[in-house]
Amino acid sequence: MKKIFLLIFLLFITGCMNYNELNDLAIIKSIGIEYNNDYYIYAEIIEDIDKDNIPKTKVIKASGKNMDELFNNIKLLVNKEIYLDHIDLLILDENLNNNNFQEITKYFILHQELRNDFYTIIGSDIENILNNAKYDEIEKMIINNKNDNQIIKISFEEIISKYLDHKIFNISKIIYDNEIKFDGNYQYINNHLERINHEKN
Repeated sequence: MKKIFLLIFLLFITGCMNYNELNDLAIIKSIGIEYNNDYYIYAEIIEDIDKDNIPKTKVIKASGKNMDELFNNIKLLVNKEIYLDHIDLLILDENLNNNNFQEITKYFILHQELRNDFYTIIGSDIENILNNAKYDEIEKMIINNKNDNQIIKISFEEIISKYLDHKIFNISKIIYDNEIKFDGNYQYINNHLERINHEKN
């Protein structure tokens, strides 16, 4: 019965495809990207569906010298085709520099099969965030933000547009400390992130 629910769920979110194709897909719901000499990615992948039809996920970690190698290594680890069309959330490390932004934006622009309308935030210790607070919890925190002076709702598509036009953009930070928490807003200006007051522009 569980396999039937999983099949129905995957058919719903991925469109018409045969059973063999489903077996070969690793559906990613959220990703985090860090850089420390190499790129590091944390990919939250749908692993199963529980008895209440709720997706069960696991976080896979991989590293690479560049973005192409990074995603290729994720593919090798899960031994499946990576399916990125249902990403809901991207977490970027607060220490990414301008060269990192260039490579990340270039990768997403060149891979036209990727949708870029997912929420984007920054964080520190991304592995800890994704292991303890799944994509739906973080997404609800962003969507249900009751204080307009706090979390900035910005998509990666908007970030790409502003970045390529050399415009300033603001982005929020989250951390995990026993629970997921808002940790201020930052501004990308002069090719790096600067902390700003808790106000939305």
